Amino acid sequence: MIFLLILAGGILAQFLAGIYYEKNWRKGLKVEVHFQGEPIFQGEEGFLTEIIENAKRLFLPTLQAGFAVSRNLSFGQEENTSVSDQSYKRDIFSVMGRQRIIRQVPFMAVRRGYYEIQKVDLVTRGILLNGEMYHTVPASTYLYVYPKRLSGENWEMLFRRISGIYESRKRLLEDPFQFRGIREYTPEDPMNKINWKASARTGSLMVNQLNSAVSGNVYILLDVEDETVWKYEEIHEEGIRLAAAAAEYFLSRGIDVGLITNGKDCKEKSEIFLAGQSGRGQREKLFQCLSRIDLGQDCRKFSDCLEGKKEFLLSRESLCILITKNQYGELEEIMAELGEKNQGSVYLATLYSEMELKIKRKQRMEVLRWEVKR
Repeated sequence: MIFLLILAGGILAQFLAGIYYEKNWRKGLKVEVHFQGEPIFQGEEGFLTEIIENAKRLFLPTLQAGFAVSRNLSFGQEENTSVSDQSYKRDIFSVMGRQRIIRQVPFMAVRRGYYEIQKVDLVTRGILLNGEMYHTVPASTYLYVYPKRLSGENWEMLFRRISGIYESRKRLLEDPFQFRGIREYTPEDPMNKINWKASARTGSLMVNQLNSAVSGNVYILLDVEDETVWKYEEIHEEGIRLAAAAAEYFLSRGIDVGLITNGKDCKEKSEIFLAGQSGRGQREKLFQCLSRIDLGQDCRKFSDCLEGKKEFLLSRESLCILITKNQYGELEEIMAELGEKNQGSVYLATLYSEMELKIKRKQRMEVLRWEVKR
């Protein structure tokens, strides 16, 4: 009889403990997941921080925290990570009462993009590890992975040419009423630029420096349209990397840079446009825009896109740099017109080695080729 009473008491205690645990395991439990504060570049390593805080005395023998994140962030070959369209990462904790656990998890940024974690799913078992209880905690954390940096001799040669086009455009039309200063004469200077009074005063030939009558701002025109059913994702990714590199190049020299693209924003689902400005803040805005381009969304013909922006670009007297794999008449005509009226434009064709460059150089439109590796 006593044995039965002890057994009944044990069963009752287990039952009540189970009820108590089920009712109270979530109380005082705080779960946070957040990316590092700074953006990273494609190919770099980042860190994800997981924080579990149990503010009550109740011991949680097993607590599983799981969340979905893009598979473009690789957490390696961890056994607690399953990968499909997204990675679903699970971590298991044993949390004592009044305990705070902080864990940093490294990952590799495989592709550029904008990545979010919106919720954390919690799963626990009872004190005797029987049954499962679930709870979802909202999360709000994001990470920008910027396009991969370009480097190498080919890149340097390309941008020496683009820089030369920019500088020659500035010299093409100097304003005689915008005096900037005086410098020493070089053999390349025409005689009519010599300042004879300053030369007599200094004892050596000096020339006038004049400001350009054309605007110094640059607009990057990024075309990510596939004209056929064939998809050229790697070419478009290389174009995005070129756009980022070009923007950084000109911004580092204090030049206003803007962006026009037919690529859709993964957040807003609309075409991206960034007005031209200079400074470090503009660099971050432009890199963020390029990171958010979703190549999986349909985009319109870029010549149609430029038709709507042509008057704006002409009014700004912008040096337009088109980055595209597409080569068709309407696009060529618009770039030639922008080159003629704005004293210069660049048609940068991003092509595989076997692709033919069909666009021909015009008087004020320079045509350059960038070969994309497969």
